[in-house]
Amino acid sequence: MEVTQLVVFKLGTEEYGIPIEQVREIINCIPVTKLPGTPSYVAGVINVRGKIISVMDFAAKLGLVVNRVSKQIVIVEALSKEVGLTVDEVTEVIQTAQENFAVLDSVVGGGRGVKNVYKLGEKIIILLDLEHILLGEKTILSPE
Repeated sequence: MEVTQLVVFKLGTEEYGIPIEQVREIINCIPVTKLPGTPSYVAGVINVRGKIISVMDFAAKLGLVVNRVSKQIVIVEALSKEVGLTVDEVTEVIQTAQENFAVLDSVVGGGRGVKNVYKLGEKIIILLDLEHILLGEKTILSPE
């Protein structure tokens, strides 16, 4: 039985998960330096122990309209680059068997970036495909 570990976080009232293998670090929000001429979902860059990391307003990137103040930044590795994702809060790390996931055969609007969903009790956790979401985002993934 294959076991999967997910880092679960909130954006507004919804919960999302990403594979723990892609998470490098979780930090409390720190000041972000804005970059001119970047898309609206690019929050800017941060300095984490001497390393400059691009930060994405993840709710904006996903097209979510939520009134919120991000409390944490999840630094992930995707497409061989590190990027910070602003989230409301990381709620838990779950470990579960693959058979507990429901692959979505059809999603209204295409479901870009959604791998599948996981039902944990009465709540649904949306498993995201970071590579798909970030694909082609040279501005956010390659600060120079």
